[in-house]
This record gives sequence, structure tokens and C-alpha cells, in this order.
Amino acid sequence: PLPRAAQILGSSVAVGATSMCQKAVMFLTGSVDPTFGLSEDYASVRSMSKTYDAVLFTYSLGSDADTLKVKKLACENRGVFYPVPDNADLGGIMSAYIKYFAYGQEMCSASFLSYTSATGGQTLLAGCMAAYDRTGPNPDLLGVTCMDTNLLTDVGQWNATAGWPFFVCTASDMTKQCRQVDLAECHRQKIRAAYSSESVCDLTAEQRQYSMVTQDTVCPCRDPGCQDDPEFTDELGYFCDTWVGDDCENPNPTWGYSQPGLVQVREKCPRSCGRCEWSSGACGRTTSVECPVIPIAKECRACLGRTSGVDIEQRPMACPPGAPRNIAPTDPPAASASPASSPELHLALAAAVAVFTW
Repeated sequence: PLPRAAQILGSSVAVGATSMCQKAVMFLTGSVDPTFGLSEDYASVRSMSKTYDAVLFTYSLGSDADTLKVKKLACENRGVFYPVPDNADLGGIMSAYIKYFAYGQEMCSASFLSYTSATGGQTLLAGCMAAYDRTGPNPDLLGVTCMDTNLLTDVGQWNATAGWPFFVCTASDMTKQCRQVDLAECHRQKIRAAYSSESVCDLTAEQRQYSMVTQDTVCPCRDPGCQDDPEFTDELGYFCDTWVGDDCENPNPTWGYSQPGLVQVREKCPRSCGRCEWSSGACGRTTSVECPVIPIAKECRACLGRTSGVDIEQRPMACPPGAPRNIAPTDPPAASASPASSPELHLALAAAVAVFTW
């Protein structure tokens, strides 16, 4: 199943049907193929994880399950191992993967969701923002609050106005923006320990350093001032955040980037490229800082650079009519150099493997 997972990830990247901001593989098993276990087997999985920046979550099902190999797969690939007892709530346990990404990301802009009312059948549009507890050195997600724009105006009338296409475009830009997952091994060990002591990894020196981590342990942190240039587009027309999940050092050569172009990407996009430095030890901050002030966009990304996928109305991203300018590249790139930025979730099953890209 895991080689098939690599094929699914490769196909998804090539098609560009999803955002490709984050990629995860969920491997469930009650027993592992006895022929699996050679060093090259694990190396192949590590290569897949690195190539596609995919986190591996593994689940051993039942009290008699093989746990050693399944745990090693997760620990070698920045993931979490979940031993699942007999008669446990498998759905609840599997859904906990979202905590990994919630813990490592800070959402500083709103996301918009269009949905149909369960009672009246009308189309509603909600704007949602994450709320954080900032009394510690790292922001801790409290929850998400949403408000229907229908409380302010009738969406059915609004979408008939001249300004509606611009709103859809900018709201889609905010919703589809990729965020880097900032997790050091200390953070991952805390996530593992929160589920079970059996999930804590001890393969590397860094993992052993944090093997006794508790929820009160202060982990390293990154400088909040290390941010991308929000107006930068690279030589192929992509914005910084589309590099989240891609290798800014040695990207696929078929993408067509020059060395000077890659140097500029690394300079302008340090956060999306994962180049912001971690503190040498425990974070020196006692509280986390507020999100930076995000200026209100006056132009859509589809008018300024490359965008792909669909907008919040499930239509292809496009520069709205009447925009003050449209300087986005029109020629197709040599290959999909960066995420396609779509709010869709792609799910593909291969035996006992679920592959998520979003």
C-alpha cells in the first residue's frame, strides 16, 4: 500500500487539483507484511515522505497488532503512532490527526465557507477565524468562530452586484493561502505523549532528548518576525505560500527555475521555505505575540500571479472583470511548480492507506 500512496501523491501533485499545502498518509494495519523490514524498505518510505513533504500517521489495530514496525514508520517520518486498543473509537482516534496541523499552524486570516442552510435551503456564506490562547510562548488553538455574512446582507442580492467577483476572488485568496507547519521534535513528542506514552519516539538523539516531555515542557520557538514578503512572486509567477510543502533548495528540475530565481525564493519566502531559525533551547518568550496586521487586499492574486484550482464558488480562479490591472502570467509553466491552491480535500484509498492532500 505505501508504494501506491507515493503514486497517489505524485499524481495529485501533477494534476494540481488540491492545494498541496499539506500532505498526510494514514497507514492502518493489524499486521505488517513479514517481508517488510529491510533498511531499504524504511528508506523508500522516508524518500516518499521527504519528496512530497508528507507526514505519516500510523495505526496498529487491536491488542495483538505488530507495533514495532508501524511505530518506526511514524517516528522516521515526522508522524504519530497510534496504538488502537480493541473496541476503541477508531473514527475518533483517526480524526485526531488534525491536532498535529492545528498545533503547528497559526491562522491569521479568515477563511470563507459557502454552504446550504439545513432549514431554509438558501445559500449561506460564513467567514471563520481561529482563536488562540496566547498566555504561553506558543499560541494554543482554542477553537474557531464563524459568522454568516447573511447577518449583514442578503448574499443572493450581493452576488448580483458589480463588486461580488472581487469579493469572491479576495475571499478565495484568504481561504486558500498555505501556512507552514512549525513543529520541532519537541512539539511532535508532546503531541505523541498526549495520546499515549507508547506513541513517544526514541529513534534519534533529538527524540530521546524529549522522550520525557510533558504538556508543561517549553519547546523551542521561531522568531515571529521571520515572515514572507506577501507581494513577492517568483520567476514563474507563484506567491511565497505556494512553496509550503515544496523543497526550496532542490526543487524538481522540470519546474524550470534558475539558480538566481531559487536564491530569490529563499530570500523572499523564508517562512514558507521553512528557513526561519529555531531557538537553541526552550523558547525565551513567556507569551506569544499577536498575529501581524494583514492589510486589506486591493487586488486579487489571480490578477498579479499564478493561481489555480477553484474559488469559494467552486469556479476556476480568475482575475475578476473590471480589475484595475491584470499582469498575471498567461503562458503555462513547464510543470506544476507549486501547489494548485484549491480548498478541496482529496482522499484516495489504497488498501489500508488513506492519502490526504489539502
